[in-house]
Amino acid sequence: MSFQYEPAFRRDVCERLLAGEPVGRLAKELSKSESTLFRWKRQALIDVGRMLGPKSFEADPLAQARRTIKELEAELKLVKAASALFDEGEPPSPKGSSRLFEG
Repeated sequence: MSFQYEPAFRRDVCERLLAGEPVGRLAKELSKSESTLFRWKRQALIDVGRMLGPKSFEADPLAQARRTIKELEAELKLVKAASALFDEGEPPSPKGSSRLFEG
């Protein structure tokens, strides 16, 4: 699980990066890794249209769609397993074989 920064903090940092502040100096000032700030800067450049790539607000629906697909695949697997039980013939008795005779 990845750590999530506050959106306002990230937005402020990205504004400073886009304004031209050096990543190294900002990373030291904020005690954050340079690689994190480089990723944020790259995504900020994409979001403002200065670089090509998927915008950050486009990634969220894609992630949600992938989660939904995973959930639906798991549900389908359960339905297929349940269907296979009923296709084998006579449904199992809820009491099993606890009765000696029926009458």
